[in-house]
Amino acid sequence: MIKTIRGFMKRLNEDHVGAYAAQSAYFILLSFIPFVLLVVTLVKYTPLTRDDVYSVLINMLPTEFQSYVGGIVNEIFYQSVAYMPITIITTLWSAGKGIAALTNGLNSIYHVTETRNYIINRLRGMAYTLIFAAAFLTSLVLLVFGTRIQNKLTEHLPMVARVTSSIMGMRTLITTGVLAVLFLVLYKCIPNRKASFKSQCPGALISSLAWSIFSLAFSMYLDIALAASNMYGSLTMIVFIMIWMYFCMWILLIGAEINAYFEDKLRKLQNAAIEHFMENKETNKEAGK
Repeated sequence: MIKTIRGFMKRLNEDHVGAYAAQSAYFILLSFIPFVLLVVTLVKYTPLTRDDVYSVLINMLPTEFQSYVGGIVNEIFYQSVAYMPITIITTLWSAGKGIAALTNGLNSIYHVTETRNYIINRLRGMAYTLIFAAAFLTSLVLLVFGTRIQNKLTEHLPMVARVTSSIMGMRTLITTGVLAVLFLVLYKCIPNRKASFKSQCPGALISSLAWSIFSLAFSMYLDIALAASNMYGSLTMIVFIMIWMYFCMWILLIGAEINAYFEDKLRKLQNAAIEHFMENKETNKEAGK
């Protein structure tokens, strides 16, 4: 057991998991800015008004972010419709950078080199960014800010208190299931290698559980820290989100490392068993002669 743990830790260092986690977290956080811009732009073509969007965002954001976000909403709502296609394309292209960083990390962990077409990779990155952003927002809303959202809803809409309590009671199970499926798809499809979904299940399950547990623990810490700490001033929320995102990316890459490490171990055991079987077969043939 100790030897296995040491071997796993050595491989983590050799594959630079910490560095790729930081890189992925940085670019994914940057990707969320264009993603939010895209969502707000699309809202213009729904029955929602600027005041509807603004009121929702204001209720969800810290006080120090309200004027800044309000300015962004106003600017996007009054943007010319002619720029809509350009906005969508440039936003998705920029957001794909986060998945590109994650692809580099997974390729390093699985010890493969990237040989796929650059344009195709960026297009794939656009699609994966939307999927990942949806799962990220689900995790962020339900786990990290879930308690605050429930309190806000209960305060303004008492009649939905029972429903929100039931949903929040199952939020860990729901989020863990969503994350497990997402990680399974990421481990299977993003690296430049062929693998079965079954072979990626261990890392996906472990990572989804670890992500959920860490986010719940971080949520408890966040409720205390935001009330008691003024270390970073108006940047406090950004700093906490950056820390949370880094460790979540680290957990995600750890899951891939678990799959890769034990795949190699299993492959070596299978090869050794085959060699042993062939040697015994040859020995029995010679004895029969």
